Amino acid sequence: MKVTLGILVAILAAASPALAHHSFAAEFDAAKCSDITGVLTKVAYENPHSYVWVDVKNAAGKVESNTFQLSSPSNLKRGGATYGVLNGNIGKEVLVRGCASRNGEANRYAASFIKLSDGTVQRVGQDVEGIFGTKIWR
Repeated sequence: MKVTLGILVAILAAASPALAHHSFAAEFDAAKCSDITGVLTKVAYENPHSYVWVDVKNAAGKVESNTFQLSSPSNLKRGGATYGVLNGNIGKEVLVRGCASRNGEANRYAASFIKLSDGTVQRVGQDVEGIFGTKIWR
């Protein structure tokens, strides 16, 4: 009995980190994606998700900071969106494809692609719309 209980506790303990992860749809709305242009101000290359911040002028002309959740650093590195590549664009204008936060939190998105100042397109998240290779995302 003690062995069975010990195995059960070990399995539950090992599975607990998996409970913390979430699906894209739990946090972001794939029906509310748009292209957002602004100045890249900050890059956070961290686990489990990396982030970039982009300053955008709103309709009133006021600058607002937008937060974009990216994939993990290992996925970004494999795709070529290294810390150096992203960080090298701080202070430059970028175009980001982002899907809005499902809970209505303003200026928070999940990014799928970023077009850097030199025109290079980097895939930085899930292509939930299936648009990679179309329109400007080439």
